Amino acid sequence: MLKISISTISWLNGFSALALVCAALIYAFFYVHNYRKTKNTLYVNGAVLGFAIAFGWMGITLSFLSVLQYGYNVPGIKNIVPYFSYSTIPIGSIAVLSIAWTMLLPPEHKKKVLIAVGIFCVFYYVVLYMTFSSAVVCPKVDPGEIYDDWLSSEELPYYLVYALVLGNSAIFAIGIIRFFKAVTGELRQRAIWIMISTPIMGTVILLDTVVITADMFQEFLFIIRFLMILALVCTYIGFKPAEEL
Repeated sequence: MLKISISTISWLNGFSALALVCAALIYAFFYVHNYRKTKNTLYVNGAVLGFAIAFGWMGITLSFLSVLQYGYNVPGIKNIVPYFSYSTIPIGSIAVLSIAWTMLLPPEHKKKVLIAVGIFCVFYYVVLYMTFSSAVVCPKVDPGEIYDDWLSSEELPYYLVYALVLGNSAIFAIGIIRFFKAVTGELRQRAIWIMISTPIMGTVILLDTVVITADMFQEFLFIIRFLMILALVCTYIGFKPAEEL
């Protein structure tokens, strides 16, 4: 049987997803290592964020590896890609909020906000899985092409992702701006790295899940995935242990 080679754009989009998964796993395991050294629960949240990002792009990566190896997507790949893409967004969001309140914001409201966001995330999961077949668009592709998916603007999960990502980004931004104004020296330098990473991370998630659809700007997906790697690097520099600076 003639093996069909992967198309150039699929290779770029797939390789960028693979690179992002690898970078996010390295990021997560660094935080696991730091937690084992310091027992600081901040690093648990950092690890959870890394794993959430890695698994969020795992489905696209599996499609890429399948097409790279066989020239087509093996049976079953299409069914699992969307589950990876949209099941981890709330987990990463809660991790980001927990980091924000631990490091940047007054602790008195942390529990209430996390409970409220947790309830919102449960609602998101219920709505997502009730409407999964219509909410998630993952069209068939020709041999040599990898799968990609996005949320339909005609279903509620589309707007829930917007609310979750934009809300978290806004809270984190408020926290880091307050932190930046209140500190000097090394801590201010750390804050700058986080101020760079936060808008990049939120923008990438929205672009890759709800903004870029069908054939619209598909050729630029690899760029935004590499930008997410940059955001991870900036986040790690901002939060890494002081002895590593």
